[in-house]
Amino acid sequence: MNASPNIVAVAHGKPTTTSLLIADLFGRHHRNVIRSIDRLIENRVIDVLSVERISYRDSMNREQVAYRIPERESLIVMPFIGGRRAEEGQCKLVDAFLAARDEINRLRQMHASPDWHQARIEGKSARRDETDAIATFAEYATSQGSRSASRYYLLLTKETNRALFFVNSAAGKDFRQGLSAQQLASVAMAERIVERSLLESMAAKTFYKDAYRTTAERLRQFAALIGQSVPGRMSAMLEVAK
Repeated sequence: MNASPNIVAVAHGKPTTTSLLIADLFGRHHRNVIRSIDRLIENRVIDVLSVERISYRDSMNREQVAYRIPERESLIVMPFIGGRRAEEGQCKLVDAFLAARDEINRLRQMHASPDWHQARIEGKSARRDETDAIATFAEYATSQGSRSASRYYLLLTKETNRALFFVNSAAGKDFRQGLSAQQLASVAMAERIVERSLLESMAAKTFYKDAYRTTAERLRQFAALIGQSVPGRMSAMLEVAK
């Protein structure tokens, strides 16, 4: 299976795509894809309640209409789209939905594990303690002249994710739901490192910028010891060890 990334997203446990992505895959103008979907809705081939009407900004910053479409309705729509890349688009879309099903099943099995639930609970505790330390550090940085100390919440979260995982974009709010028990434990340990490093730096009255750099470096050193991994998969170092 050779599914292209980012074609299908999982929302509320169900795989979906959008009319914009279908238009790009099939090599069609988006307005033609919308017209085909509207015709199928009008003819009651697909239920209007099964697709979600959404909006986006086009290249001229104008608000335009699009659809978020579940798997079944996407497969019904496919033969009516056409386009210069229709055959290739159909193959990629089907593969993407099959890959999404596999991912949903993997997550269900993973979330059923007692080890995963325990790691999630411990991770939430570590995150709370880290957040408290960052809040104190933000006040500390402000007292030393920082004008944007609140950004350290986001900066340190990004540092942690970049250090531990192969990620190409900002992590969403459900990012940790896709991590394995081992990865959740690694994140919790990283957040304990952030908490301790910030508290030690503040106790030593270290300049806030130096304190941040020290904390970021300790995160990178920790990540170098355990190895980076793809979210939801074992780290390369652990795989080699096995």
